[in-house]
Amino acid sequence: MVIADNLIFRRFTLGFARINGYLLAERESRQGVFIDPGGYNDLVASFIEEHQIELRHIFFTHGHIDHMAGLEEFRRRYAVRCCAGKEEVRAASRILHGGERIELAGFNFTALSTAGHTPGGISYYCRKVGVFTGDALFSGSVGGTGSALEGQLQLEQVRRNIFSLPDETLVFPGHGPLTTVAAERYGNPFFS
Repeated sequence: MVIADNLIFRRFTLGFARINGYLLAERESRQGVFIDPGGYNDLVASFIEEHQIELRHIFFTHGHIDHMAGLEEFRRRYAVRCCAGKEEVRAASRILHGGERIELAGFNFTALSTAGHTPGGISYYCRKVGVFTGDALFSGSVGGTGSALEGQLQLEQVRRNIFSLPDETLVFPGHGPLTTVAAERYGNPFFS
């Protein structure tokens, strides 16, 4: 999939829950980030080696085990800095609340609060690429919550922080197919 000319990009389906893990790297510097390491396998290893990627960061959308099951293997193999929302991932070296900017080899990410599915849920937006929502927003659905109050918070956070992005913004969810902000804003039954 070609998203931006200067980007190496790959989606992996990983782990026991078959989550979407995303690898992005800047083509010239080869510096990269992995979003939601739900597992680690030979496909991931060979892709990183083949493209000579220097993996620098791991971003967690939230701390459920299916999104972090590969963390120890990633940390064993690569010198990575982990970013996650407050109280989501113990290994996080940078705690995010929403609004922070993370620069990585010419790619500027903004952390967006998408609490609800978990208390410290974070989505990552990069104007050149799209928004990585984890389980806060899926194609035609949203991730489950523990209470109606948490569910309401999640919908409010998605409306405020995701649906305020341009309509054409690609949405990279933690499970299932890719979508766009417009498709979810106008067609997702949870927001009608």
